[in-house]
Amino acid sequence: MSGSGFGPELERAAGDAAARGGDLVRLKELLLGPERRALDAAQQRIESLERAERELPRRLPGALEAAARGDGAARVAAALAEPVAQALGAAVQRDRHSLIDALFPIIGPLIRKSIAEALRNLVADLNAAVESSFTLHGLKWRLEAWRAGVPYAHVVLKHRLAYRIEHVFLIDAASGLVIDHEAAPDLPALDADAIAGMLTALGDFVGDSVGRAGGGALESVRVGEYLVWVVPGPRANLACFMRGVPPGELRALLEQRLEEVHERLAAIMAGGARAEAPPWRELLDPPTLQRAVGAEPDAPAAAPSRWPLLIVLVAVLALLATFAAGRERWNARVDALRARLVAHPGFVLTGIDARPWRELVVHGLLDADAEPLAPLLAGFDGVRTRLDAAGYVSGDDAVVERRARRLLAPPDGVRIAVRRGVLRLDGRAPADWIARAGERAGWIAGVARSELALTPELDAAVAARAELERLAADLAARPVVFVDDVRAADGADARVDELAGAVRRAQALAASAHVGLALVAVGTNDAPGSDAINRRVRLARARWLADALAARGVADAIDTGEDARGERRGAYLRLAIGAPR
Repeated sequence: MSGSGFGPELERAAGDAAARGGDLVRLKELLLGPERRALDAAQQRIESLERAERELPRRLPGALEAAARGDGAARVAAALAEPVAQALGAAVQRDRHSLIDALFPIIGPLIRKSIAEALRNLVADLNAAVESSFTLHGLKWRLEAWRAGVPYAHVVLKHRLAYRIEHVFLIDAASGLVIDHEAAPDLPALDADAIAGMLTALGDFVGDSVGRAGGGALESVRVGEYLVWVVPGPRANLACFMRGVPPGELRALLEQRLEEVHERLAAIMAGGARAEAPPWRELLDPPTLQRAVGAEPDAPAAAPSRWPLLIVLVAVLALLATFAAGRERWNARVDALRARLVAHPGFVLTGIDARPWRELVVHGLLDADAEPLAPLLAGFDGVRTRLDAAGYVSGDDAVVERRARRLLAPPDGVRIAVRRGVLRLDGRAPADWIARAGERAGWIAGVARSELALTPELDAAVAARAELERLAADLAARPVVFVDDVRAADGADARVDELAGAVRRAQALAASAHVGLALVAVGTNDAPGSDAINRRVRLARARWLADALAARGVADAIDTGEDARGERRGAYLRLAIGAPR
């Protein structure tokens, strides 16, 4: 190629291209260099975090152990408390049976032990209370409880706590040797020196390890079935071996007896003589100690009196008899009520819930037209009674009759009777009511057929008006006769009396017919005479009749008139019937 004549040009072109490539690299570095370095650093951080995350499960236990041992243990515990509680709650919600299976071996024995201990205490309290209720001691303890203001059971437990003092040791405080040993009767001998050495060593151990820091000494210890109380003294210690639960005042008594022992021991040492028998033996005797706190453990068992048992038995029998008699009376009352409810028309008994002497609930179906049940339930005085009834339609004759009376609303003159579903109506009633009753009788529930034997009766007002019109016509035909101008003929007074009675009857009928009534006295004359004279005579005769009726108290205002068409001398009474009011 060098021989072609293009060598130098190609070299220059290549040099120019290389120069341009270097410039491009520098340009890229100037433009993109910081971003590329930032991306490389971010990539390194991501790789470091992923590597730390993969190693976290392996490093976490060690980190927690280190944090728990350091000063931040409380902070770690506070930080883990909430998530651990939430995790435990979620685990219980998700699979509680596993947690129950894990805790059952621990909680089960604790629960059983607690229940057994509570039951034993309860049985002991009940036995003590029952045994002492009907005795002289029981009455005395009740008085003591009343005076002290404490429950009776507390006093019973105070006096009936089950315990027994079996051994009392008097031990030298300096050497640990037994000075005296007193035991309850009929007990086997014990190795007093070994027991005294054990108590001395145990007391020294407690004093060396705990006593100097707490300022205390050994006061009690339990060895098998024995409870040992240790009462320390300057020269001698007192150790009392007991079974059961002793009262609190026994320790005060032991301290008092130890003080008396020290007094007698000091007197012996001051005298320089040794007594043949310990002078404190009666102070440490176990039965004597128990009697001093109110217990008689070794007293011979006296034959129990049967009177308390008989009294209790009689009282129980009396209570049972009273309860049985009351229950029998209650059942009899409930049975009688059940019989009355079953026979009550319009009620269907479905059940009775009875709580003796407290509550009575009657369940059933009740027709709205039946007789109320309240009078039947009123016999249970002092008992809360309640009726739980649903509605229904009864077909009993008595209920159907009450339903017919309610729906038909019969007047007083109508009798209603129902027999085997047949409704019978008889009596007198207004015609319009009879028509309505005939239409409605077939609609009444429980009525299969109706029989109407009713007599229509006129309306009272109509009948009164008809009779009043007949009376008016009769009065017009019964005049008072005159012989001359104003002189009435014989028999006029009797005729006026009749008219007065007719007027009273007319007034009563007008009130019943609800109409107005006007009375007019009308005078008449015969043909002779002039019109003026005849008119004067007619008015005079009408006035005479009006005054005669007024004198008899019939009416105090009667109009007067004349009738020129009359053909004889006389006067009559005309009734003017008004419109209905």
